[in-house]
Amino acid sequence: MTVFVVRTYTVKPDKLADHKIWGKKLVALLKKKPGLFSSVQGMRVLSHKYGGQVGGFTAMWKFNSLQDAEEWENGFTVVKEEVTLRQEFLELIVPGSYRQEIWEPVRTINRRKQKTK
Repeated sequence: MTVFVVRTYTVKPDKLADHKIWGKKLVALLKKKPGLFSSVQGMRVLSHKYGGQVGGFTAMWKFNSLQDAEEWENGFTVVKEEVTLRQEFLELIVPGSYRQEIWEPVRTINRRKQKTK
């Protein structure tokens, strides 16, 4: 059963450039310690550009199971760089804006090609 760890947060307006730099540090950690991310099946970050909270972000991490997601989260507690990254992240976001949820897909709609007569 596929699950998504979905994190939403809002970056302080004066910290948007720093958020980009922080994202590059996260990618560098991903490359430095690929074993930590071996259970991640995909990841996408979305930026809210219109409506809702401008400056808001949603990060979606895809896993094959809830157990994989939990093991991935627990694996970070032993990574020294993670503590620094988390602290830097908290300084970038609007207090109280961070939220994490776990989503499970319930339906997928695939567009089908029209048959030609």
